[in-house]
This record gives sequence, C-alpha cells and structure tokens, in this order.
Amino acid sequence: MGVIQSFGIQPVLLLAQIVNFLIIFFLLKKFFYAPIVKMLEDRRARIEESLKNADVIENRLEETDVKVAKALEEARANAQVVMQDAKAEARRIVDEATEEGHKITESAITEARSQIELERLKMQKELQGETATIAGVLLKKVLGRTMSSKEKQELTKTSISQITKQVS
Repeated sequence: MGVIQSFGIQPVLLLAQIVNFLIIFFLLKKFFYAPIVKMLEDRRARIEESLKNADVIENRLEETDVKVAKALEEARANAQVVMQDAKAEARRIVDEATEEGHKITESAITEARSQIELERLKMQKELQGETATIAGVLLKKVLGRTMSSKEKQELTKTSISQITKQVS
C-alpha cells in the first residue's frame, strides 16, 4: 500500500472511480453501444442486400443485353428477307413490264404490217383500175374502137402481173 500512496493514489477514490467507470460503462453499453451496434448491423444488412440486388440487376442487364442482341439479329435477318423479297418482286414486276412491252410492241408491229398490207392491196386495186382505164383509153386511141369486157380483163391481168413483178 505504501507504493500506491507514494504515487499519490488514494484507495477510496480509486474504488469510487472504478465504480463510476463501471456505471458509465454499463450505461454507455446499454443506451449507446447497443443502438450503435444495431444501427451498424442494419447498415451492413442493407449493404449486403444492395450488393445482392446489384448482382441481380447486373444479371438481368446481361440477360437483357443478350435478348436485345438476339432481337437485333432477328430484325436484321427479317430485314434481309424483306429486302430479298422486295428485290425478287421488283425483278418480277420488271420482267412482267418488259414482257408486256414486248407484247405491245409485237402487237403494234403486227397491226402496222396489216395496215401496210391493206394499204398496199388498196393501192394495188386502185392501180389495177387506173391501169385498166389507161390501157383501155390507150387501146381505144390506138385501135380506134372500144374493147369488150373480156379483152379488158385479159389486158388488165397481163398488166397487173407485169406491174406486180416490177413492184416486187
């Protein structure tokens, strides 16, 4: 005890301080330490839950990215199919239009040829008539008489065959 008093420590005051410390320690532990520990535990639990949620969200984000990539690939494939269909349809329409154009052209050419043939026949008949008239007038002047219809027909046939050979 002499050592304790030589350092200036009084046992009664030391005991009172120890009791005060224990009382304050008990009060701090009961009213402050427990709520702080509880608050820290709650905070730790929230952080763990947030980390789990972040993992879940990250997994969902990856799944969404995969789904978006798949949807984009499908859209590209569909667009490619649509473009191929459109090109095929355009080719078909162009082919139909070309075929229709050829038909119209052939029809116009055929019609023009038939018109030309009709005009040629018409002109040939007119020429035959005029030739027969001229031949008749010419013979009448040369022979001094009128021709019978049989003679006119014979002369017309002969003239027509000669003219046709020269025209052809």
